[in-house]
Amino acid sequence: MGRPRIVHLTTVHAPFDPRIFWKEAVSLRGAGYDVYLVAQHTHAETVEGVQIVPLRPIEGRYRRIVLQREAFSKARKLQAEVYHFHDPELIPVAYALKRTTGARIVYDVHEDYRGHGPVEGRLLSSLERWCFAWVDHVVLAEQSYEARVPARVPHTVVLNFFRPFRQQAPGKKRRDPSSYSLLNAGVLGRDRGLDTLLDVAAKAQAQSLPWRLTLAGICNLARDRQAIEQRIQREDLGQIVQRIGWDTYVPWHAMEPHYVASAVGLALFSARPNYVASVPTKFYEYLYYGLPILCSDFSLWRRFVERHGCGAVVSPGDAAQAFAVLKQWYEQPALYEKLSAAAAQAASRYLWNSMEGRLLGLYEALLNGS
Repeated sequence: MGRPRIVHLTTVHAPFDPRIFWKEAVSLRGAGYDVYLVAQHTHAETVEGVQIVPLRPIEGRYRRIVLQREAFSKARKLQAEVYHFHDPELIPVAYALKRTTGARIVYDVHEDYRGHGPVEGRLLSSLERWCFAWVDHVVLAEQSYEARVPARVPHTVVLNFFRPFRQQAPGKKRRDPSSYSLLNAGVLGRDRGLDTLLDVAAKAQAQSLPWRLTLAGICNLARDRQAIEQRIQREDLGQIVQRIGWDTYVPWHAMEPHYVASAVGLALFSARPNYVASVPTKFYEYLYYGLPILCSDFSLWRRFVERHGCGAVVSPGDAAQAFAVLKQWYEQPALYEKLSAAAAQAASRYLWNSMEGRLLGLYEALLNGS
């Protein structure tokens, strides 16, 4: 018999999404499975032993619906033992695959969809409830998502811990007295604090501080990009604000230089339901590179920061408070280095290898019928 074939499907996420590709798909391939990924991409290719089956690139949440027929057709032809899908909009496709192939179906829950608005949120919740009646296993990216899954449904929490680029962690940082680089990594948006971040940058520029704000990630909404670009130009913030990616997805491997070059990790989000109940993946990444964390004061986030003594929290949208904290760290190297050391010390608790074991365990049980 050949190796069991696993097919991951997504129409929402980039093909080299850190969780889908670099953590789950690559881990399964390393364990000996025959792994495919059906996702929006420009061409077929094999990376790290995972075979990419491309869907034509389409932008827009509602326009992506037309990809469902193509995703079903390409996935079905692969005749996998397990189909592992990552988007609630693919629930009908997953059901059709189960009915036509008899394969096991795994649903990977990445986020709290209440933030999509009342109408869409209710629709997605209804789809999920239907899915839970027939899906074989549910994977949860956050502990808090367990409340959505009936106890009778087999499920496993596989947290989005960090898979390092290197074997040896960089460790704690010493603050460079000649510069101070602030990093906001990951998906960008005004609801994820872009306005507050620019307020902080403006305050630093007004005081002629040698700071730099790096926005590293994709900003999916054109209206957000336009508003921020206009403000950067209007207030002449281009010397202090650096945009990496911005309108283009930043590959996982391209992020490390920005972590290494930065002094502080930021997450100044607005208080939306799908943010307050989840620990951002970027927290684990910030810890690994010894970056003290400055984030919004949500109870879950505050507990995380306080448990590790690795940063501070501020009220959402309060740029003055955020600036005051950052300036204190800038002016007190001993305090900064204490926070950085605490971050580096906590990092080992949030590495992917522990979650990889959970993922491989659930697959072994699923394929053995237990």
